[in-house]
Amino acid sequence: MELNARIETAESVKEKAKTALGFDLSSALDLCSRGDFTTDEAYLDACTHAELERSSPEYRNARNRLKAALRARQEEQARKAQSENYKAIRSSVSLDSVDKHNIDEEAAALARRDLSANRIAASDLGATIEKYAAELTEKAKDSKAAALFSMLCCAVNCKERRTHHEPV
Repeated sequence: MELNARIETAESVKEKAKTALGFDLSSALDLCSRGDFTTDEAYLDACTHAELERSSPEYRNARNRLKAALRARQEEQARKAQSENYKAIRSSVSLDSVDKHNIDEEAAALARRDLSANRIAASDLGATIEKYAAELTEKAKDSKAAALFSMLCCAVNCKERRTHHEPV
């Protein structure tokens, strides 16, 4: 059994107090480079501004709140752009003859299953096949669009990161 004991000494308490109150921070004069300013007044103004930003809880709270709002706005814009891109890809997706043939076969099989289970009448077989074919066509288009969209996003992300993923 290992016992970890932390003993608070007067010095460690002083250090914690200094950190909590901000007394251990470096001088605001070190935050700005004197060479970046043409006059001492401009340098002092920049250092004063930096010190106020660093020591003001209102400033930190407002900055954190605005940072969160900016991040939420950027995420919303990214979601909207992705949604528009997906819709554009989805509208351009078409199925080849093999996909259509497979869909027709599956729709007919589903309709025959419903007929044999007495869920539909024999007179409704054609309409049921068409209904299943339409649903399966939409699912196939959604699946192809999602695959294309994923490939597009991966390509964009790889380009941004300068990496490449090999096909699985």
